[in-house]
Amino acid sequence: MMSAESDMVGVLGDREQAYPIKRVLDQESRKVVGWLYRWNTGQVAVMWKGERCESVIYE
Repeated sequence: MMSAESDMVGVLGDREQAYPIKRVLDQESRKVVGWLYRWNTGQVAVMWKGERCESVIYE
């Protein structure tokens, strides 16, 4: 399972499964810094690889 701190969009519910839907890339280096997941509840959350980055793009 993944954790997502405060990067969640939506209301908390019965989260059971999450599926990766996009990669999160550093805007300058284009390195993968995390993944965007969609939960079975419809919530979307970022799972960061390490520290949270501010300037990102989703691909």
